[in-house]
Amino acid sequence: MHGLKNRALGIALGGAAAGGLVLGGAASASAATPPASWGVHGFVYTSTNSAAGNQVEVFARNGDGTLTLAGTYNTGGTGTAANYGQGSVTLSPDRQTLLVVDAGSNQVSDFAVLPNGALRLRNVVASGGATPTSVAIRGGLAEVLNSAGTANVAGFFATPAGLVAIPHGSQPLSAGASSPEDIAISPGNGHVVVTEKVSDTIDTFAVGPGGSLGPAVTSPSDSPLSFAEVFTASGQLLVADDGANDTSAVSPYRIAPSGALGATQAAVSDGQTAACWITLGSNGEVFVDNAGSGSIASYQLSPFGRLTFLRDTSAGTGAAPLDNSVSSDGRDLYAVIGNQDQIAEFSVGPDAQLTAIGTQALPAGSEGIAAG
Repeated sequence: MHGLKNRALGIALGGAAAGGLVLGGAASASAATPPASWGVHGFVYTSTNSAAGNQVEVFARNGDGTLTLAGTYNTGGTGTAANYGQGSVTLSPDRQTLLVVDAGSNQVSDFAVLPNGALRLRNVVASGGATPTSVAIRGGLAEVLNSAGTANVAGFFATPAGLVAIPHGSQPLSAGASSPEDIAISPGNGHVVVTEKVSDTIDTFAVGPGGSLGPAVTSPSDSPLSFAEVFTASGQLLVADDGANDTSAVSPYRIAPSGALGATQAAVSDGQTAACWITLGSNGEVFVDNAGSGSIASYQLSPFGRLTFLRDTSAGTGAAPLDNSVSSDGRDLYAVIGNQDQIAEFSVGPDAQLTAIGTQALPAGSEGIAAG
């Protein structure tokens, strides 16, 4: 950890007084101020996932890529205090909305992100099912994956006042779906996609008028144990496949008009174990956390959508990286190390080269990460 982490907060980020960080009924924890020479280049958000009351921790991203705790906000719901999947924290593309699932209370919390990185709680809504695992937002549309009971997808309008459930915006997953993991919305909001690890399937749902969802269209995954997913700007879907030992991979797809998935390239392996999360950099980089082998794989996506594996980088001694997120300027990557209750901090160099720069402690059981 950084030596300056325990200094008391003298002034809040953005010039607000420390008390000014108490917004929307969510109290802010004490935090440290980074040296002025570093500057603040953005913010990083995680969920404590506490069963006693879920909270969002906000970290200032310093000029050197290290993090400093800047505030803590109550979500108004509860977590599970145990790992339940990734994708539980997400920022809207314009970085003005933060959504957090409250898996313990079957809710989703909607926060406005203020210019100084602070949060204002807009509302807390029922997730539309049991044990919300993953949430996605794009262009005023938010979608939640509820993974327990009769697993389903539930849709919401993302409004300035908070989330509003969409009439006829919910659909069950396909009959054979097992272990649903992640949800994503395609560019243009034409489809919602859910990965299902144990059944080796991927469900797509067409988004209709008023945000209604069509029934699931199921496709087999190109490589075993489909886990996390991300869309590129061109609409290509990249799925991180958990696989067997030493066979973690990324599978690229396109969605056909029918909703079926077609592989655009054979799955590209990184030779590692237990791929858990996938994220995009700002210059075609693709990064995959491998929890079983304690590494982060770097790939490069060409302008034509061709994926190439580059290298694996250690996430730290004994580390099991889960979620990861790249900063909005593409300079830094942050990975939640679930078994060590910390964030591993990396700088992103040329050719998707990762260089470790430090760690930041997290409360036990923390889930999800989103970097601005």
